[in-house]
Amino acid sequence: MSHIPNPTGKGGFVKGKSGNPNGRPKKAREERYYEILHTTVSFEDWQEIILKAVQQAKRGDQAARTWLAGYLVGPHIQKFEHGGDDGKPIILKVIYGDK
Repeated sequence: MSHIPNPTGKGGFVKGKSGNPNGRPKKAREERYYEILHTTVSFEDWQEIILKAVQQAKRGDQAARTWLAGYLVGPHIQKFEHGGDDGKPIILKVIYGDK
């Protein structure tokens, strides 16, 4: 096995320079999927789908709301606070049975 030296020589990469500037190449299956999608669903079809989802969301359909929100603002990212309100660690005491 040949050893390829690191770009910086220090075990890290050069800041601001991607190790893969072209990204992962698209797979043939992905390209075919997008080709079929673009030739099958017209812009007008897509508009109708969006309008129907908006109508359903307004009527209270949670699935439609979630789907629309995913496209409009991106998926929900759940944040978790690892400390208490005062910034100090939270101490948990776990008791099993009668001990």
